[in-house]
Amino acid sequence: MDKIGIDLGKRRSDVCIMGAPATVTERCQVTTTRPSLTKAFARRAPAQIVIESCRSSGWVQALLTGLGHEVIVVDTTRVRALGVGQGRRKNDRRDAEALARALWAGVVPRAHVLSDEARRVRDVLHARAQLVAQRTSLVTMIRGQFEAQGIVVPSADAGAFAAALGRTQADLVEAPHIQSALRVLATINQEIATMTAELESLAERQEPFERLCTVPGVKLIVALSFIAALDRAERFKNAHQVEAYLGLVPSEMSTGGHQRLGHITKAGNPLARAMLVQAAHSLLNAPKHREDALVVWARQLAARRGKRIAAVALARRLGGVLWAMWRDGTLYDSHLVARESAAGMSRRLRRTRAERDTLARLAVN
Repeated sequence: MDKIGIDLGKRRSDVCIMGAPATVTERCQVTTTRPSLTKAFARRAPAQIVIESCRSSGWVQALLTGLGHEVIVVDTTRVRALGVGQGRRKNDRRDAEALARALWAGVVPRAHVLSDEARRVRDVLHARAQLVAQRTSLVTMIRGQFEAQGIVVPSADAGAFAAALGRTQADLVEAPHIQSALRVLATINQEIATMTAELESLAERQEPFERLCTVPGVKLIVALSFIAALDRAERFKNAHQVEAYLGLVPSEMSTGGHQRLGHITKAGNPLARAMLVQAAHSLLNAPKHREDALVVWARQLAARRGKRIAAVALARRLGGVLWAMWRDGTLYDSHLVARESAAGMSRRLRRTRAERDTLARLAVN
């Protein structure tokens, strides 16, 4: 069976075909379109094909699989270990060959390909996030116009912002450029509401959605962002894998017996991570959740380390709790979280004492 490496590009993709180890039998370029890829691979004998994970890898994988080929998608964070871009000589032709050679060597790590439903949810979430960002920018611009005239605009959410401007009783409200901006703002608000309704419809088809929303601070956008990022709970062995997948664990540069931890890695889905952090901030600021076990723990941490660190730590724990609920099919239980937190603290204390004792013995010897 041939091993084929494809370096996907926006317009053209390089293809390297190897019929035997260390033997390149064919090279070519194809346009990255459905008709071109179909023409290039429809009549070819079934082969193993490897591509990098990217925006177009989903439909390419589905297309080539439908043509009878075995398609492996590799995570972009791992391709350097396969020889892509090494030796400071990186081009699409060499990258395609490196992928094909890795197939023959049997060292290609498979990346998860999102299901069609997860991709649909992800696409709507990203489109809505873009509109929300534009709305925020527009509101900031309008508010700045008033502040430049010494006019204070009362705080209000985006839906009530126009009414808040009217309460200032300033002549600037009727200025043509402000009215134009307000009309655009009204349109954006309407489109955001339309996308939110679409997400609510998509949420009805997600089995864990209602259960995840029993967690304080987790509603439509947070829950769907988490579901779309993970796709399937059974892909992960434990909560730490989920937290690392979402980029919420500390980066590490440890060597020579010295452990050096840095900021969180910020790997994985940025929207899901941002939504979890946003949910954590809202929990820390919401009086009605003050007695919840997670919030109590986060407030104690905030008193020692600061609110920003506590919010990220709470977001990390939220990710682990949501995954466990999804895996087990359970509802949120604050008392259970409290008991697990106490047990985890006891294990950490025992481990810390054991490490301290080990270091003391080594120092004596």
